[in-house]
Amino acid sequence: MAKPRGKCAFCGGPGLTKGHIWPASFGGILPSNASYHEQRAGAVSTLPGPPEWVRIGTGPLHKRRPRNTCKNCNSGWMSRIEDLATPFIGPVILGEASLLSTIGQYRLAAVLALISSRIEVTTRLMKTVPQSELDFLRTTLIPGPSWRIWIARHAGADLKDYRYRYDAMQVTSEPPPRRGPEYANTHVTTIVVGQLYAHLFYSTVWPDFPGYVDGPLSQIWPPTGHYIDTRLLPTVSDEEGAMLHDTVARSSK
Repeated sequence: MAKPRGKCAFCGGPGLTKGHIWPASFGGILPSNASYHEQRAGAVSTLPGPPEWVRIGTGPLHKRRPRNTCKNCNSGWMSRIEDLATPFIGPVILGEASLLSTIGQYRLAAVLALISSRIEVTTRLMKTVPQSELDFLRTTLIPGPSWRIWIARHAGADLKDYRYRYDAMQVTSEPPPRRGPEYANTHVTTIVVGQLYAHLFYSTVWPDFPGYVDGPLSQIWPPTGHYIDTRLLPTVSDEEGAMLHDTVARSSK
């Protein structure tokens, strides 16, 4: 359920301030002079989910600053997650050679989970991440066990672009007796920043989600214990990225 108006979407505290969906540091790594941006969300399958939602805004997407978080969250744990990720995420965004250590994968997974959670709050359609998971991210600075996160090298037409796609849904083993935004339990987020392609899967009811056997992705969460040479990251085109994003929704019945 949505938080009452005027309350922080992450902690419920008062005193809302504007906060970046994308860390402000991303703009220093990959500046964008786009005159407008488009935000789009909505499920593509017959699974219970929200209708398509589209928002057109002025200026680059990475400068979007909705007012839905409090000062304590923005300047506290959220900034901490973003600062810890900055040394590791720059080479991945720019497509530079680097060795992504286990710690680097922890930091990158945390900031991607934060971005995904911010996106979910902004769409105002469905809330799949419960307060307990947000509290876990806030107190430990790492994603909880319900997250699955992969990365690849974005090889699309625009390597200076910021994009995301978010789809929420209600997944059950049998036809659900009740449907609606308050029963959402699963979402998929695709994040593209320059040459970084990230795919996030979150579900409170699918703990054994097998991932994508044939997908060109490198897993960073849960951690595998292996370092990742970014020169060897699999590449994902715009078409492949769109197909991967829709895999769960299209294959579910």
